[in-house]
Amino acid sequence: MKKTLQFLVNEYLVITIILLNTTALVLDGFPGIHAEYGRLLHQFDVYCMLYYVFEVFVKTRLLGFRGYWKSAWNRFDFTIVLLGLPLLLDPFVEGEFEGAEIVLLLRMGRFLRFFRMLRFIPHAEQIWKGVLRSLKASVGVFLVLILLNIIFAMGANMLFKDYSEKYFGDPYVAYYSMFKVFTIEGWFEIPDQLEEEGLADWDLLLLRGYFAFSVVIGGILGFSLANAVFVDEMTADNNDALEELVKDLRGELADFRKEVIALQQAQMDHLTNSSRPPPQEE
Repeated sequence: MKKTLQFLVNEYLVITIILLNTTALVLDGFPGIHAEYGRLLHQFDVYCMLYYVFEVFVKTRLLGFRGYWKSAWNRFDFTIVLLGLPLLLDPFVEGEFEGAEIVLLLRMGRFLRFFRMLRFIPHAEQIWKGVLRSLKASVGVFLVLILLNIIFAMGANMLFKDYSEKYFGDPYVAYYSMFKVFTIEGWFEIPDQLEEEGLADWDLLLLRGYFAFSVVIGGILGFSLANAVFVDEMTADNNDALEELVKDLRGELADFRKEVIALQQAQMDHLTNSSRPPPQEE
């Protein structure tokens, strides 16, 4: 019985179900396929959801609740399955009713199942540990970038709110405008649009200078620093391994030197003793 249950929830079967489920969800997104096979694909999706629930119960029985919950991946899978459970309500919530939008929103949990594929990526555990370590190390840099964005947004609100209510009318709108500047995506579009709307040359020069300065400070220097910290922490495992290797080599080299010195000392003692004249008999 135990071997049968283990077979029903082995990793290869689980990943096969996830791949088939993902394929069904993608195909259902095409209008032509949905019109002809939507009902069938939806039923298959429900069966996959039932299998995921079954998988949770079986693993809990095999490992025990504590053993199951001890694994971070199992907790991750359980959360995704829990968020996808509203799919099982579909047969009972057909039609329009008050609160239907909330159910539709909860049904979006089915697409979170895609994330279960992450656990099957080679060296996934090391990768995610590196990502978490990098995020922790980058918190300070991100806070600095947010603070810079707020500072530049307040400056833009005070300087340019008379130029354009659409982009700088209040701190929130200005913050979003300057955030686009920090991402270096289309930062020149706002000045160009205001130029088309007839903004005076000197005002346009001030605006473009302000945006250019923001791009250099926040977009180039700020994000470059964030990327550097993130990548450095992602490769920290490799650096740690190299440092341990160098440490071991230094220890072995020190031991080797001690052995060489001991051998040399022993050889010198032997030569000294052999060069002494034998004691004369009285």
